[in-house]
Amino acid sequence: MAEPGKRRPLIAEIKRNSLDDGPGIRSVVFFKGCPLSCVWCHNPECIGAGPELIYRETQCIGCRTCAKVCPEKAIPEKDGPAAVDREKCNLCGVCVEECPSGALAIVGKYYTPDELVEALARDKAFYDNSGGGVTLSGGEPTLALDYTAEIAKKLNERGIRVLIETCADFDWDRVKEKLLPWVDLVFVDMKLCAEDLHKKFTRRDNARIKQNIERLIALESPRVLVRVPLIPEVTATRENLVAIAEWMRSHGLKRIALLPYNPLWLAKARGLGQSPSYQRDTWMSKEEREAVKKIFAEFEIERDI
Repeated sequence: MAEPGKRRPLIAEIKRNSLDDGPGIRSVVFFKGCPLSCVWCHNPECIGAGPELIYRETQCIGCRTCAKVCPEKAIPEKDGPAAVDREKCNLCGVCVEECPSGALAIVGKYYTPDELVEALARDKAFYDNSGGGVTLSGGEPTLALDYTAEIAKKLNERGIRVLIETCADFDWDRVKEKLLPWVDLVFVDMKLCAEDLHKKFTRRDNARIKQNIERLIALESPRVLVRVPLIPEVTATRENLVAIAEWMRSHGLKRIALLPYNPLWLAKARGLGQSPSYQRDTWMSKEEREAVKKIFAEFEIERDI
């Protein structure tokens, strides 16, 4: 089902057997569409709500079959899929079907709620035996609120626990009424404390985000875990992390998740035809990670970094 006035919600990926997105063994559903546009987004294929063509350079064998079969001539034969003309491309999928190595794919598939729940319920035995469940992520799952709430409710009815990963930039009253009753755990990101920096690096201010996180904390259920994405020279500055630690202290929070920077997103962004303004292509050093841990020494850190 589509939200009023919006396109049908699309799923970028369903990742099974995940151990990184909540307790136990989980299936993670990555929704397309997000109100933020973080310059470091680790899931750049999930920012836009519509379908997109992605090129995976490491899988390409250079055969140029895609250029030969493209009816719109959107792929130049000389440069291949790395230079696809996205103005010409109409996402017909012919290049994807003919690509012998799977280097091209269209990201974004619609499932009816029943189809998606059936696909996720296949692994219920693994969820039950490990204390796991389903994680609804993205992107931002609350953008397609009616759809997401229906999925969460149907999973609950099958005895499957639901976790949502959210940026917290949502309509509180609607989310509280429709979605939270079906959710066991919320992972919510605190990226930048200063409003001006938040707007600079995500293109949205954080007033509503902070308010919604505070509202989530005040609830007895679902449980909430605040996470901090550690982006060198952006979020992982001493000034920002000290401010976040103080904010958490003021709200009585004692547990935090720290998410070290992962540069692998850059290849995905380039494969989508994007030119990211943030370009760090190395992992965080041990020294950088240790400096972060010292700032949060008084907190229980979810999983060592």
